[in-house]
Amino acid sequence: MQYSAMDKALTWFIRIWIALAFGVNVVAIAGMFMASGFWEGLSRVQDTYSPFNIINYVMEVVLISPALAAFWWQERRRNKRLTSTISQ
Repeated sequence: MQYSAMDKALTWFIRIWIALAFGVNVVAIAGMFMASGFWEGLSRVQDTYSPFNIINYVMEVVLISPALAAFWWQERRRNKRLTSTISQ
């Protein structure tokens, strides 16, 4: 199956956005360690990424929502093209 230029662009957008989100988290963790020292930084990282910190989960979803929207759009475009190809 040949993908269009828009599909390729969306794929690269998704990859870059997820990499940027990952990078933001890595920089935040490094900043916590550098600002407070090792043990206090470790405590801050554990508090921030705790399974009980719902606000962090919500913010992570907000952070990656453009990539999720692009993925949804890409899948919708592929399914529409697939159904139009099958019906012909």
